[in-house]
Amino acid sequence: MEWIDWAKFVAIFLVVLGHLPTPVGRYLFCFHMAFFFLISGFLAKHRPLKEELKRSAKALLLPYVIYNCFLLIYSYFTKELKPNYPLMMLLGNQWELSMACRPLWFLLSLFLIRIVYALVGEKGSVWAALVCIALVYAGRAAEVLKPQNDWFQVWPAVICFPFFALGVQTRRLGLHKFSDGWKKAGWLRYPLLVGAFALGIWLTRFYAPVNIFRCAPGKIPWLFYLGASLLAWSLFTLIYKTLDVRCNYVRLVSEGTLLIFALHQAIFMRPAVHSLIASGGPWAALLAACLAILGLSGLAWLARRYCPVLLGK
Repeated sequence: MEWIDWAKFVAIFLVVLGHLPTPVGRYLFCFHMAFFFLISGFLAKHRPLKEELKRSAKALLLPYVIYNCFLLIYSYFTKELKPNYPLMMLLGNQWELSMACRPLWFLLSLFLIRIVYALVGEKGSVWAALVCIALVYAGRAAEVLKPQNDWFQVWPAVICFPFFALGVQTRRLGLHKFSDGWKKAGWLRYPLLVGAFALGIWLTRFYAPVNIFRCAPGKIPWLFYLGASLLAWSLFTLIYKTLDVRCNYVRLVSEGTLLIFALHQAIFMRPAVHSLIASGGPWAALLAACLAILGLSGLAWLARRYCPVLLGK
């Protein structure tokens, strides 16, 4: 499915761009991780718990340890390393690690989500999503929805499971194919999808800012789930309708998504680099995101040939 490669390509580009000083960052943070988890849910296969544990440990936990070890060495040379870093890595508290290590929260959260999915199945994922939303409200009320308390990235997994479930149901019910049967009025699908995306952007004004890693699902969580779902699903469906085109480079970036996700922040979080990009305005951020993906896709090509474990393979 070439359009899935495009969806993953767009997702990682939005994540990289969102971590740069850009005026659209506020909007990207409102849905780029929702989009990522929707794709993950769409691609997920329901397996017995034992098999899922084995597969996910190899595909997610092993890369988590490898990348963290590399980034801890990187933190030593940038003079950010602290004595408690190795312990925090093992306990999955990315908040206590350097900025370069923080994107790896995604791997732990996705691991937990896959385990829950193995337990509840396709139909049960809807009920699990509702439970997760209730837990978000309970966590906010009890004032425990904080990254400082977040061991093994449980809270981001709770926040993001509903989007994973949306991806599961999109595949199960064919929600992305909602207009495939239209004959005379097939052209209406594009204005409808663009309109849905625009509506999602408009809703962000009421619940932003959002930062999943900081356990901040916006000022109004239910509105965040509505707006982010609308944005993620409409973008996903637009890509399905328009980008089913083979491109070897897009396939490479798609396969290297895990590597790009893990390493891109180590490039940008240096104060000098960040300041340089900020001084160049929004076009500088766009160019920097393109160059980062281009450079890291070269590493992904090497990893695909010589060390596929870095890609979760």
